[in-house]
Amino acid sequence: MARRKGVSTSINLGGGVRVRLGTKSSSVSMGGKNGRVTLNSKGRRTTTLRAGGVSVTSSSTPVKGKQKQGATSPRPAAPATRSARLGPLVAPRRSIASGWVACDERAIVVHRAGQDDVRIPVVQVTQVWLEGKNLALKAQGHDPLYLQLTTLLTSWDMRFVNAVAKAAGLRPS
Repeated sequence: MARRKGVSTSINLGGGVRVRLGTKSSSVSMGGKNGRVTLNSKGRRTTTLRAGGVSVTSSSTPVKGKQKQGATSPRPAAPATRSARLGPLVAPRRSIASGWVACDERAIVVHRAGQDDVRIPVVQVTQVWLEGKNLALKAQGHDPLYLQLTTLLTSWDMRFVNAVAKAAGLRPS
């Protein structure tokens, strides 16, 4: 039999309000089937909206204030990654598996959590297209790069593809 590490208790207060008390945090949820807001004791707020079989969830985590001088962090900081600076975007940022892709007037930037950002200069892009939910980019002298998009609507993805093609001076697909 597996041993449980923590114990949590959920209390339904009625009217769509539920309180969950756990060993490390607690939360309050308000709402029903079509929409819910959850606030936890660590400051995270999660909003969920449901309509026609589609569910959209948004979370926000509070920014922690500056620590007092001389105070040490309870755990070591994550290794720093070089983040590429973006200029004005030519297309809205698209979500990919474990990151995002964006395009400014100079380059396409691929950001993946825990890795250095990849910059592909727009002038080197020779092709850009969609294969199902994969964004495919081909640059001069390189194999195509396939990025799994996690966005909801293909039309939004096509806008991104067309904007990148226009910035690169290619024919829109």
